[in-house]
Parts: sequence; structure tokens; C-alpha cells
Amino acid sequence: MGIEDDRAFHLERARQCRRMAEEAGDPAVRSLHEQLAQFHDAEALREIGELVDDEDGA
Repeated sequence: MGIEDDRAFHLERARQCRRMAEEAGDPAVRSLHEQLAQFHDAEALREIGELVDDEDGA
């Protein structure tokens, strides 16, 4: 899996987690899904950083 594939994976998972958060009836479950979405957003951003580092020759 390349950096772009990893980034796309994390963005899709964040979207799915947010959808599950919206559908969750239990506030605790909703919160957990949102936390997972935030994790995947952060991982997608990390992938962007790695891509930029690779392009800069770091």
C-alpha cells in the first residue's frame, strides 16, 4: 500500500465512522465513533506529511 492508498483508506474510514456516529443511539457509542473518525483524520494528515517529506527528499 502506498502513501496515497493509506491516506484514501483513512479518509474513507473517517467518513464511515462519522456516519456510524450519526446513526448511533447511545451517546457513548457516538462519542467512540467520533474519536475513531478523529484518529483516521489524523492518520490521513500524517500520510500527507510523509508524502511532502518524500517529495522534499527527506
